[in-house]
Amino acid sequence: MTLQSSLKTKIWIYGIMVLISLIFTTQQAADYRIYVAAGRVMIDEKANPFLDEDMVETEPDGIVTPHAQYRYAPIFGIALYPVSLLPKQVYIFLWLFFNVFLLYKSILLFREFFSELKADTKLFGITAILTLILGIRFWGQNLQLGQTTILLVFLSVYALHLSRKNKPVLAGLMLALAIVTKIMPLLLIGYFIYRKDFKTPVFTIIFTVLLVYLPALIVGFDYNNFLIHEWYNIINPANKEYTLETKTGIYNLSAFIFSYFTEMPDDKITGNRNILSLSYEVAGILTNIARGALILFTLYFVRSLPFKACKSSVHAFWEFGYICLAFPLVFPAQNKYSFYYILPALFFVAYYMVTRYKSEGGLKGIPLKILIPMSMYFILTTLTSSNIIGKYWYDQTQFYKVITFGIIALIVAYTQVKPSMLHNNQSEKNQ
Repeated sequence: MTLQSSLKTKIWIYGIMVLISLIFTTQQAADYRIYVAAGRVMIDEKANPFLDEDMVETEPDGIVTPHAQYRYAPIFGIALYPVSLLPKQVYIFLWLFFNVFLLYKSILLFREFFSELKADTKLFGITAILTLILGIRFWGQNLQLGQTTILLVFLSVYALHLSRKNKPVLAGLMLALAIVTKIMPLLLIGYFIYRKDFKTPVFTIIFTVLLVYLPALIVGFDYNNFLIHEWYNIINPANKEYTLETKTGIYNLSAFIFSYFTEMPDDKITGNRNILSLSYEVAGILTNIARGALILFTLYFVRSLPFKACKSSVHAFWEFGYICLAFPLVFPAQNKYSFYYILPALFFVAYYMVTRYKSEGGLKGIPLKILIPMSMYFILTTLTSSNIIGKYWYDQTQFYKVITFGIIALIVAYTQVKPSMLHNNQSEKNQ
């Protein structure tokens, strides 16, 4: 590719990124506005952003706006305070453009794990487009609400990339930034230890502690400690609100099992969906068993004893993709946008499907054991949008946790697409 054509391609890409950001700016990024408001509440009011009644934002123009409860680390909201001084539409656009940029950079980052994709621009481009199509429901939801999952996925995979490049300090910093944004990536510390990278977890812990206590320089030690305590009360998995997840838009294992195996009501929709009427206590035990099974299933992907480094970048991506895929199922209170964490898994499967399509001359080259569950995944997660099927049927898909069935279908496909089945893995070891 010549320098001129490369420049034209970049102009087109950034133009599309700006257009997407402008389109989603009209949706007002409600969740991002909560983060910005929390910064104002902490800096200007010294109130408690983790309480609904205290989340009342006074904007620079004097407009008073109530918001929902803030649920992130204090430093995240405080770091956004300078942004809150900008006009609302400007800071919404900037956040959305930043997320679209990270989506683009994430796809480029995924390519770094596959030698063939680095050598074949066309193959990479088709794989990238298919990945974005397969994940459009989830990255679109993140942009619509101004959520943080796009940032989390980039930081998580970048930490893995840096770890494999033997840069544990930077890897630890990236993972720490992800953890103080949202607690889910904390589990990745265990993965790095399992894979004989002890330095990255050490630097992750150091940077996490530093970032958690850094706001004390701005808001004072006592108030920061108070905020940390309130934040912990929110993220504590023993919190009562996570025992019965009755909200319509929650799709994790807990909400799924309680919906189908108990008479737990939905907070908006009435009807019968349970196939059994177990007690909440028994359903809770089943949920923990299911969570444990998903976590233990990681061993199917790592395929080695503890404290052994993974020599193959393709294999590392494959096992990391499963861990990311399992996150929103295992953790409590996971909405649609949390399932953007499946993007690495989608990229892996998309790469396999594209290579099979090219080498075997069409769809017939993709085995039905992959094509059928991937089709089910796409139908159940993407074609069930209210814009496609209407609000009534969309509400029914939420009530019956249809997206969770789609993610299970993706797991079925993902477990069957092994690194040894990819072209560029022929020269890789450890398969």
